[in-house]
Amino acid sequence: MSDREGKILRDRRLELGFTQEQVALELGMNTHQYQRYEYGEHKISNCPMRIGLRICALLELDPYELVFGSEDEN
Repeated sequence: MSDREGKILRDRRLELGFTQEQVALELGMNTHQYQRYEYGEHKISNCPMRIGLRICALLELDPYELVFGSEDEN
């Protein structure tokens, strides 16, 4: 998984102690749909805002930093 967004999602999910199944259930999607974001098959920056914001809220991530990166990365 070389996708930066996907790695951030995975790392944060693990920090919070969630499984992919738990996250997907909370988001109202199937596990495979959520996995596509973690695996980089779908980018948060290209998904519908409603889904992206729900993922960020659940994983307690700043949407701006997730999509554009922190200033340290630039």
